[in-house]
Amino acid sequence: MNTSIIIGSIALVLAGLLATGHAFGQESTQPSVVRITGQEKLEQREALRRAAVAEQQKRKGNFARNCIRTGLTDVQLEACRAAYRRL
Repeated sequence: MNTSIIIGSIALVLAGLLATGHAFGQESTQPSVVRITGQEKLEQREALRRAAVAEQQKRKGNFARNCIRTGLTDVQLEACRAAYRRL
């Protein structure tokens, strides 16, 4: 009879420790998942496309302003070739 009381007492103590450990344990450490909707992805791609088009227009304007004229020096001509390659 004595051993059953000891085993029962140990079981109750372990259950109490488990319950208090669970109650005072760490909170959820998983960061909240941020979901991007299809519309937001589309808007991001559109913004990137607009930025790329603006950059292309800027390069084209610089090329037209600096390179479409006669009498360029060799250095200017080489700079124009490099600018044309970037178009």
